[in-house]
Amino acid sequence: MKSTLLCAGLLACTVPVTAANAADQSEYAVTYQITPAHSGEMNFAAGFAPPLAKVWSKDLKASLSYPLVADGMVFETANRNDVFALNLITGKTKWEHLLGDSIGAAYDNGQLFFVSFGGTMTALKSLSGKVNWSVQLPGQYAFSSPPTAIGGQVFTGGAGSGGTVYGVDESNGHVQWTAGVENGDDSSPAYGDGGLYVSYPCQFYKFATDGKLLWHYSGGCEGGGGATPSYYGKRVFIQDWANGNYVLNASTGDIVGTYAGNATPGLFTNSKGKGQGLSLVDGKLYCWGYKTQNVTWSFTGDGDLRGLPVVVNGVVYVGSGSGMLFALDSGKGKKLWSTNVGASIDALSAGQGALIVNAGSTVSVFAPQ
Repeated sequence: MKSTLLCAGLLACTVPVTAANAADQSEYAVTYQITPAHSGEMNFAAGFAPPLAKVWSKDLKASLSYPLVADGMVFETANRNDVFALNLITGKTKWEHLLGDSIGAAYDNGQLFFVSFGGTMTALKSLSGKVNWSVQLPGQYAFSSPPTAIGGQVFTGGAGSGGTVYGVDESNGHVQWTAGVENGDDSSPAYGDGGLYVSYPCQFYKFATDGKLLWHYSGGCEGGGGATPSYYGKRVFIQDWANGNYVLNASTGDIVGTYAGNATPGLFTNSKGKGQGLSLVDGKLYCWGYKTQNVTWSFTGDGDLRGLPVVVNGVVYVGSGSGMLFALDSGKGKKLWSTNVGASIDALSAGQGALIVNAGSTVSVFAPQ
């Protein structure tokens, strides 16, 4: 049995989280852009379609990080140090934990993982907020890459003197491997095709989960300011402020295309089974073929679209600086539904039968009516 929201309407009930059912994470939002691939796509077995209704909103009175959803809770980090576990049905705070600092969170197997700018990695038990372990990552002093956790390991990068990618044991914080890279900042590792992808200016890498280097693309420069890649369908999508955005063959590291956009693209399968990408360019949303980069459709909305779109059961959701939340048909970009949440939308996530919206200091949960 899945730990997932089962009731229609306003989410009146849920399956209790137990050790037996918590292992199924297929409908959890576990890291930046929902999945370890950073694709921004979620598919609920029970279905999910607009119009949506707001289940609850809560003002945490602080800037918010990317929301995660697991074990019947929404996890928010406020002002980089105050972690809230909010009941997904009611919004009530189950626990609150004060960290020294955090640059983002990841979830796996009942634990939340955080990394501070100084390189302290901390694991909290998701059901209680208690510290399971905390370790100092060696060799670097400037950490700006949110972690990704999968398969019993937590992965992140650090910089200061060159750069390092780390693989850390989820159970005890033991550093299982390290790998040197050019710089090592601002790139949350993406997972797909059996490997981990990180990107820095002109320098792109794929590592096996045991730390073995599988390929390295060098574009003839190096410097600070990496970016989080995304993976979909044997392709890796790289943002590079030095030379532009690239599409790489995930198996070989060869460049096979380019794309436009100033953020991690959304990637999904449409109703016809075709892979598609989503990019925001100058406040307008473009949908394009993930292999060809040919534009399928575009959507202007109110002209101030921002943040990162997500796709839930084949419907595209995108926010605006005006507070508008739009739901679009993924095949043609037709508007299906919209609402105003009252403040500029910073982040969208989806898990356990709900859409999570961060707007200013307020988190809101939406579900089908």
